[in-house]
Amino acid sequence: MKPSLTSLHLFVVVIMTLSISSSMITTAAAQTVTDTTGREVRNGGKYHIIPIQGGRINLTNENICPLNVVVNLSSKDKPGDGFYFSHYTRDAFLRTSRILSIDSGKKNVSGCNKSTIWTIPNAEAKAPSNLITTGGDMRKCFQVVNYPGVSRKHRTPTYMLQYCPSFCGVRVATKTCFNISTYSYKGVTRLASSGGTPFAFGFYKL
Repeated sequence: MKPSLTSLHLFVVVIMTLSISSSMITTAAAQTVTDTTGREVRNGGKYHIIPIQGGRINLTNENICPLNVVVNLSSKDKPGDGFYFSHYTRDAFLRTSRILSIDSGKKNVSGCNKSTIWTIPNAEAKAPSNLITTGGDMRKCFQVVNYPGVSRKHRTPTYMLQYCPSFCGVRVATKTCFNISTYSYKGVTRLASSGGTPFAFGFYKL
């Protein structure tokens, strides 16, 4: 029996769907993260975040608790604070599009006894609730993804951060990942899920 025209159409649709799905999977495949020298970034290692726009990343020195993550654009001599990036898996190296936690590694800074894990109180809200702070738990809500169109210009591997609350059990209106960008709050530039231009950076290890 010859196949009907309808069955042939169905077969073509299935093949096209499988091809598109495979293409999407290939595009979104995790890649090993590398630092500014081209070396692989170790899972759980301590690295400095180097903003492509210049400056450095530090914990705020304000008398608040938990602490905010701030961008010091005027500082060029030092790389800023170091932070730990961890998948909590057996992977030796950090990979893109894999859920991870970020830890400042500093205890009792400015008398703050909160956890040193990065978090965002409410990614869908406005400042200060959408600012990146310490005080998180071990849930892995962040991921590193490739920042398109920047690596060639700066000749260094360039990435951006996303905060994905639904991946770590936080209830949100939409199951999405929020791009981390810079946001000026009370005269200080901070990292937040503000919806602005994504914050592009590279990894640097002393």
